[in-house]
Amino acid sequence: MQFIDLEFVANQFQTFADTDPVHWNSDEGCIHFDGIPVFYKRFDDHFLLEIDGGELAIPRL
Repeated sequence: MQFIDLEFVANQFQTFADTDPVHWNSDEGCIHFDGIPVFYKRFDDHFLLEIDGGELAIPRL
């Protein structure tokens, strides 16, 4: 079973989601961290991440 560092993933979204047009240029999608799919939706003030069936809302900085 693989584990994902939620703090690392949240930090990556907050740091790069609005500035890297190559990987982060759509309002929703899926990226992989260490082979684990992370689905995301972008909202005006936060991101909603879905990881292994669980959801995590993080603020946009």
